[in-house]
Amino acid sequence: MFYMLDGYLKNKYYDTLSPLSPCLREAEIFRLTVEEMPLEIRKGDEFAGWYGFADEYAPVTEAVREFPRVPGISPEKEALRLDMAREVQMEVAFSAAHTCIDYGKVLQEGLAGYRQKVERALAASPESEMLRAMELSLRAACRYGERFAALAAEKAAAETDAAEKMRLAEIAKGLSRVPQYGAETFRQAVQSIWLMHSLIPMAERSWASISLGRMDQYLYPFYRTHLQHGGTREEAKAILKHLFLLLDSYGDGACAMNIGGMDAQGREKLNELSFLLLEVEKEMALRAPIFVLRVSENTPDAVLDSLIDFDLFKIGQPTFYSEENCRKAVMHRGISEAEAAGFSCNSCMGLILAGQEFADMWGVKFNAHLPLELAVSGAPFHGKLPVNLPKCDPVTDFESLLRGYGHYFRALAALCGELSLAYAEEVAANSPDPLLSALTEGCIENRADRAVGAKYNTVTVETMGLTNTCDALMAIKQLVFEEKRYALGEMIAAAKADYAGYETLRQNILRCRKYGENDGEMNDLVRRVTEIAAEACRGQKNGNRMYLPSLHTIDANVWYGMTLPATLDGRKGGEPVGKNADPSFLLQKTEHTSVIQSAAAVVQTEFSGGQPIDLYFDKAWFAEKSTRDKIRALVRTYFRLGGLQLQVNSVDLELLKKAHPDPEKYPHVIIRKGGYSVRFSELGKEAREEFMAVMSRY
Repeated sequence: MFYMLDGYLKNKYYDTLSPLSPCLREAEIFRLTVEEMPLEIRKGDEFAGWYGFADEYAPVTEAVREFPRVPGISPEKEALRLDMAREVQMEVAFSAAHTCIDYGKVLQEGLAGYRQKVERALAASPESEMLRAMELSLRAACRYGERFAALAAEKAAAETDAAEKMRLAEIAKGLSRVPQYGAETFRQAVQSIWLMHSLIPMAERSWASISLGRMDQYLYPFYRTHLQHGGTREEAKAILKHLFLLLDSYGDGACAMNIGGMDAQGREKLNELSFLLLEVEKEMALRAPIFVLRVSENTPDAVLDSLIDFDLFKIGQPTFYSEENCRKAVMHRGISEAEAAGFSCNSCMGLILAGQEFADMWGVKFNAHLPLELAVSGAPFHGKLPVNLPKCDPVTDFESLLRGYGHYFRALAALCGELSLAYAEEVAANSPDPLLSALTEGCIENRADRAVGAKYNTVTVETMGLTNTCDALMAIKQLVFEEKRYALGEMIAAAKADYAGYETLRQNILRCRKYGENDGEMNDLVRRVTEIAAEACRGQKNGNRMYLPSLHTIDANVWYGMTLPATLDGRKGGEPVGKNADPSFLLQKTEHTSVIQSAAAVVQTEFSGGQPIDLYFDKAWFAEKSTRDKIRALVRTYFRLGGLQLQVNSVDLELLKKAHPDPEKYPHVIIRKGGYSVRFSELGKEAREEFMAVMSRY
């Protein structure tokens, strides 16, 4: 299976594509992808959707030829960006996809509505190549539906089975409308959703986290019409099951389907379609889509109870979000209450305004320990800081240490913000996406690419190892400033030596208070440190561009830790840093109540880039109603404490131990990766080991 043709197309049409401007070139590559992508409709399909299946097809047999580039990021800033990553693990990049279009608008207006908007803008700015590229891309997206329609009609003409012939004819009829025009039936609406969901990654050249938004809301009018015109619930269910099958067959699995939530007046919005989708989720039990239950105070306990099910938890489903707290977090960005009411939970972590925002979800991987190293020693413990930063006052006590940490965090955040903007401009100049730009509010008006032109551009600042740094600060507070057992220089020397020859010191560090134990003094420190991070990111706001701090790692905490030298929390070089907003792996034992109370100390409304906690439950939790009720109480309690997001897992640890040496023999074992669900066999050895270690401490 393949569905990324860009390398093949670049080589095949290089001479034609090379003279074009980047935006027109990208539009043409997208058009060629739509025209040359192999399509398939299988017997019994409820609607068309399979593509990229051609075993004999070898798209790229030689090196991909590069096109000329237009000026973007300066050579000096690009060199600094690369040096920061290499020397001090401070990474600034651009992450394509991670988006959510306004599916409701597409279902109502079709792409024709967007084309009309582009054409009006072109009439005012006929010289704009970006607008021309948007128009070409929208036309190509419509052509995708036309190709599927022709295939369905061809198969219908050749079909001898009467029922199958009628089914194919119905599919062809629907594809004559969508996605070019608004949908008229439930089947057409789902067909349009899938086509758009698959077109966006073709244009972005990335399947990462293409989310579905509030599907039970925008699809509900079509469901009601379906029933009113004699359609049945079972017919709709069959269509949805086919959609789920397609969603599970393509991409990284991080496509969030929002269920429930509230309207602008605060009323619970669960409806008949919500419950049908819940039913499909339970029956299908697939790794994708990510099933997001938006929990409000008005959400019936019975709804939560129906999802506290071992068969779902063992594949990491569902994810629970607090409706009230998420809305507050979006408003905390400066978004109006009216707009914030329309937010969606995006992909595996953050919050997004569908169709209005481009979220660069991995824009900055911020080494949260580096400001501490600079505060205590004036330089990184390893590597060389490739830029001069203003010095802070010497550390004389714990308060001066925190001030120094904040000083360097702000300075580094400012540097990352500057590099992030420059790199986004590079992407907009040389790797634009005219289709997604046309579908994202602000880009048509600004005649600009989604990387810089969206109404809201948000950059997630992944504070890698921030909870480890909180543990390190507490260890210094206890051992140096309170107990006076060690000098600060001795702790620095131990970390620089990867604790070789300092094992007694390391063990004393490990016995200090830790995040995840619900210690009052530790929780206060976590609150102060996350306030420092939030204030530093907030200070980088630049027009429509916002920087959102995050404790969102998925399993990147493992590979990021491989490159990070030892840290002052007792973690040795190469070991994982903290995963998401969870305690460090160095905390050997914990329990669920302490985890949620510790995580509530994070300044939740500031961390709308994503800060989930992961709770792991043994199968025994599901045997009795009383213990299942405790899980529901944990969810409710965390949200009443201010939490935004809670992820769950329940996997047989003994099964994982069997699967770990030879995971390919256990292809059906699915676990929650930390943001979305994957097959256990898809994880690397180190990530499998880290997952089992975390499971075993509960």
